[in-house]
Amino acid sequence: MEASTQIGNRVERRDIDVVVVHGLLGGLLSGIVLGVIVLIVTLALGEPGGMPFRFAASLVVGPGAFDPRFPVLIAVLLGSVMHLVLAAVIGVAFVGLLSLTYQLSARWQLLVIYGALFAFSIWEIDFLVAVPTFFGFLIDRLTVTTQLWNGILPYVLVYGPILGLYVAWLRPGVVDDWRLASAPADTFPAPSTSGEGDRN
Repeated sequence: MEASTQIGNRVERRDIDVVVVHGLLGGLLSGIVLGVIVLIVTLALGEPGGMPFRFAASLVVGPGAFDPRFPVLIAVLLGSVMHLVLAAVIGVAFVGLLSLTYQLSARWQLLVIYGALFAFSIWEIDFLVAVPTFFGFLIDRLTVTTQLWNGILPYVLVYGPILGLYVAWLRPGVVDDWRLASAPADTFPAPSTSGEGDRN
């Protein structure tokens, strides 16, 4: 009995506010780290440091974001906002999916794998569906090098795993012991084990 009390039974409570808040925070944290890594990789590849920001800004202003006359400062500000907004939305989607599938209490190794697979899926959906459909002007700019070093690898090795580790560290919506969670609907307390039943 002592061992079972120490281990406890994990219960997942799918409260929408917990999912949204931690999805936003996890997405923003992962997005910030991803942005720094992508900027470093861009500079290491010999490309202008403002290019990732122009990519993100072009989602709002169109191909004009790549015009040299388009102010770099506006591109950086607008690109940063777009990047963080998308990172936060993806984070909410990830935590929400974990909640719906009762995986918030999964082992940390599995959560990291979930994060990497989810990030890979998001990148592929963006590149194979969203870009050709809504942002055709970006297709010629997404070279193999850009896709690999500025897209797939940073998403799979940085953004996704950090998002998974965030969930594993904070365990949003997870109650470690079922006694700390409210009783499920339509349940009744166990009958008393006092001496009342011994009268017969």
